[in-house]
Amino acid sequence: MLDIKFTKLAVEDLNNGYDYIYSENRSAAKEVIARIRSTLELLAAQPFIGHPGRVEGTYEFYVLNTPLIVVYILEKDDLIVVSFLHTSRQYP
Repeated sequence: MLDIKFTKLAVEDLNNGYDYIYSENRSAAKEVIARIRSTLELLAAQPFIGHPGRVEGTYEFYVLNTPLIVVYILEKDDLIVVSFLHTSRQYP
């Protein structure tokens, strides 16, 4: 199992998304965080289930039942979350 680490951008994405959802629906915000956590645990155990990302060297994986994509890279024993991308955003 890989260790999960986050870039500053990923933390900002997560915090901003949570704050936005929380302001509209508290229980939905908690559910999204639970789904993200489950997805990250799955990726830490099976990192190659994601597909090659649009940016070279990255991987992408959809957070089930959300409009979010986890963008990550692999380094030795670490899964590094680069960002959380909302599917409505232009990327890269």
